[in-house]
Amino acid sequence: MKGLNRIEGKLFIDEVSLEDLAKEYGTPVYVYSGSKLKENLNGYLSSVREEDKVCYSVKSNSNIHLLELLADLGSGFDVVSGNELRKCLEAGAKPEDIVFSGVGKTEEELVLAIKENIFSINIESEEELDRIIKTAKGLEKKAQCMIRINPDISSESHPYIQTGLKTSKFGILREGVDSLVEKASKSGFINLKGIASHVGSQIFNKELIIENLNLLIEIANNLIRQGHALNYIDLGGGLGISYQEEKELKLKEVLEEVISKLEPLNLNLLLEPGRSISGNTGVLLSKIEYLKKTSDLNFAVIDSGMNDFLRPSLYQAWHNISVVVTNNQKELSYKVVGPVCESGDTFGEDRMLSIDEDSILAIHDAGAYGHVMSSNYNSRLRPPELLVEGQEIKVIRRREVFDDLLRQERDV
Repeated sequence: MKGLNRIEGKLFIDEVSLEDLAKEYGTPVYVYSGSKLKENLNGYLSSVREEDKVCYSVKSNSNIHLLELLADLGSGFDVVSGNELRKCLEAGAKPEDIVFSGVGKTEEELVLAIKENIFSINIESEEELDRIIKTAKGLEKKAQCMIRINPDISSESHPYIQTGLKTSKFGILREGVDSLVEKASKSGFINLKGIASHVGSQIFNKELIIENLNLLIEIANNLIRQGHALNYIDLGGGLGISYQEEKELKLKEVLEEVISKLEPLNLNLLLEPGRSISGNTGVLLSKIEYLKKTSDLNFAVIDSGMNDFLRPSLYQAWHNISVVVTNNQKELSYKVVGPVCESGDTFGEDRMLSIDEDSILAIHDAGAYGHVMSSNYNSRLRPPELLVEGQEIKVIRRREVFDDLLRQERDV
């Protein structure tokens, strides 16, 4: 069994009871399925050609144990900071399989990327190109790069995760590409490998992907006619996962169409999936502390807060919430909230649940943008992370203790 399943009224992840994990390790606690993570990555690897690259988006879940697991399977990595790059190298990733995306790269980060000779630094602006050239000259070493295009295409998702609109901070608009490529070429310190784009996250419309691809192909053909040798088109990530019965795109069908358009041009494909690899692998387990009734609402107050899992508050995101062990309690509508001193500390509204105080709840699909976005707000301690594969359980991040909270403040 892979991932989440219910047996005789009890939720399991792989072959391990979530009830037993909550009892042994306490709550809140994140639990991930290693077998589901492998399955999701292999879905990508089996759908692309040998020369193509699948670079897992580290920001979705950057626990080093998960990175090691993915690296062992042959995954590449998409990073957006110097420390993510360092983590990937520590996890055994090959530099030639790492892409550095995102705006605001510091000189220190660029030095690291150029010295390690990673596959590509994706250029986000002319100003960034100037800094890359200056840094590469200082190191007397060429930088491996791609140009990130801003396609001005909506991902039809939450505004915070739309990165392909011209009003966003990401990438270079079509009209600025030719002059930027010319500048990079004349510098003598940029090895231009291709062009990149990322429309955004939670894409369920295949036509958006194809529209973006067609634009990139048009730009690539134009650059090739000008004499620039390009090898890759980086299509980014963004395939949506189903949080609330959304219809997911069929990965293999999408990639077959993408590859069919690239093959005649002798261009290779690079992908940066994150959520679609890590998202449905994890749950956040929480215990109910109080069942509070008012004249208007029933509140289920749990021991997880928005500091532990920010997505529902930040994006008004819907996550399925279920009881770990079914019982005979009457099913009622609940607003599921946390203990953080914010009205926005809410995990779900109007959820039909059969629960009592001390029931354990599972917040589903918490493998991406979960623990990685957690904080110590309200001086709360961040929860541990567990990796389950079959019957094997591994603690991959310990629960914080009070001394952890003080260490950075006392040891100065």
